[in-house]
Amino acid sequence: MIFSPDLMKILEECKPLGHKKMKNGTLLIGLNTEIRNDYWLHRLFTPLSNDSIISFEKESNLTFPSIYKTFLREYNGIFLFGGYFYIYGKSFLEKGMSREEQLYQPYDLKEENEDPPLNIPGYLFYFGGSPNAIYVLDKNENVIKLNRKSGKLIGKWETFKDCLTSEITKLHTENKYFK
Repeated sequence: MIFSPDLMKILEECKPLGHKKMKNGTLLIGLNTEIRNDYWLHRLFTPLSNDSIISFEKESNLTFPSIYKTFLREYNGIFLFGGYFYIYGKSFLEKGMSREEQLYQPYDLKEENEDPPLNIPGYLFYFGGSPNAIYVLDKNENVIKLNRKSGKLIGKWETFKDCLTSEITKLHTENKYFK
């Protein structure tokens, strides 16, 4: 499990502000009406099936690292702390979706890779970001955090899980979602 129970406990601290599980399985935590009446601080999108991941990989013309596929089996992207940390997934609309399900979609990996904020070498896999940074995986599945404008190295983790733990803990400590 990449997204540990300890990390979920941090996000669930916002449950008193409101929470809901949508019909499609997406979790919304921490309603912040100061921003907008329907603004959720944390959005954890329903996982993808193995078949959906295979199809998504083909559609995107990208080769997904195994750790990213594992993540998609847990969550089809995340949007945390009001957008201070997010991981791309597959955005899609289906007949019969509610307006809310249409509204709350992950940032789309394919679209984000078609127009990245900076020139990313082909050996790196661009999978997420924050207002000031992007996150990429190298061939050894180390996570690298780069400045969104300059491309300079900001951080590096040996594992995807280490990155999640570090960034979520840091944002929680800084209380980014209340500023």
